[in-house]
Amino acid sequence: MQLLTDILPAQAAIRPEAEAVCDPNESLSYAALLERVNAVAFGLHGAGVEPGDRVAIVMPNSVDFIVAHFGVLAAGAVSVPCEPGVSDATLASIVASCSPKLVLRNSDDVFKKWIQVGGCEAPKVERSPTDLAALMYTTGTTGTPKGVMLTHANVLAALRNICAFIGYTEADREVVVLPLSHNFGLGHVYCNLMSGGAVYTEPGLTRVGRVLRKIRDWGATGFPGTPLGCVMLMDRYGEVFRERCAGLRFMVVNSAPLPPKRAKQLREMLPDLDLMVYYGLTEASRSSFISLTREGPECYDSVGPAMDGVCIEISDTGEVLVSGPTVTFGYWGEPERTAEVIRNGKLHTGDLGELDARGYLRITGRIKDVVNVGGYKVVPEEVERVLLTHASVADAGVAGVDRVEAFVVLADGAEFDEAELSRHCFAQLENYKVPTRYHCVEAIPRTDTGKPRRAALLKPSEDSSC
Repeated sequence: MQLLTDILPAQAAIRPEAEAVCDPNESLSYAALLERVNAVAFGLHGAGVEPGDRVAIVMPNSVDFIVAHFGVLAAGAVSVPCEPGVSDATLASIVASCSPKLVLRNSDDVFKKWIQVGGCEAPKVERSPTDLAALMYTTGTTGTPKGVMLTHANVLAALRNICAFIGYTEADREVVVLPLSHNFGLGHVYCNLMSGGAVYTEPGLTRVGRVLRKIRDWGATGFPGTPLGCVMLMDRYGEVFRERCAGLRFMVVNSAPLPPKRAKQLREMLPDLDLMVYYGLTEASRSSFISLTREGPECYDSVGPAMDGVCIEISDTGEVLVSGPTVTFGYWGEPERTAEVIRNGKLHTGDLGELDARGYLRITGRIKDVVNVGGYKVVPEEVERVLLTHASVADAGVAGVDRVEAFVVLADGAEFDEAELSRHCFAQLENYKVPTRYHCVEAIPRTDTGKPRRAALLKPSEDSSC
């Protein structure tokens, strides 16, 4: 396969009647999916969309989203997936950035008409592996959307590595509730379709019972998720989660670090599960991968070795640098921002990390989050990892300006003991890294991907103490 558009025709020729995609409302075979994708591509061509044009997609996780995305690609255009709940201001910023020819919504009459047309052939367009396939907009740490340019070759290089590491086959059936507007969720759709498997999707975990029931009754083999989602399922739905997910072959967890004690808890809850984590960014998808199940507890804080063809280095300042075929060639329309992060062919990730003797990567923090304490540099994630090893702490966040402050959520039945937490930290950290203040809070504010919102932690709140 040289292009993402090669995936569906290849599978439809091999297994036309096999289930390919489904959601709570419908299911499509590979043949039916390809027919509907071709109809959308035909409709886009008729609407004046030409190869290289951008087409924004604003849809929730659904069969319609998958059809729209592949339809845009089949028309030779560039897919611009947007979150279904995108604000008017953010969407306006994306539109101003990339000037899409169309904005597709599954509520639009024109889209509904396209997918009802049968017997269409996709327009004949010439595309090459180095042509742009998608613009994935991410706000990152800047607060303003930036369009990460990904070619067909970029995406396929990552997909081949993922498929090989996870071992996807046509027998796999994966439940994907991660947003398909992000690389993590969309990547799992790609991988299953490349392998001839099937994907069930719906938006998020708002209907937990239905999702867990589908995992059991549909015979799902995979269920990718975030640490935030895993913790919620284990803590709130423990026995149901254990019973309905017992048949899973694997879980891939990412978007934020999975605390080692949570990895241990998940392994104990689902002992037959192959638990995997990876390191990657929108700009360099799945740069490293590891099976925590196969490697064991001593690697629970690792994200593994670089994938085939990918090079991971640590700069003199401790920053993680990534190069290889999966790395974006820049941000749409922003050469200066591109030059800031891609230098000498290496992506400067903004993450801090360490490589061990085997070349296994450990992420230690973010450069922007480092707290300067009298000239000493403190990485919040290191302090958080220590706090999370205390039996009384269910969750923790660390932030500060000129001093380190800790914010902890207590485990059920635990009491807040600042002196005890301080002793615990002094026993495992250098003195300057030990928090000077501890706050008991009801919850750690986090981004949608589960990362602590450190600026929000430092804002005073009337409900900031237990």
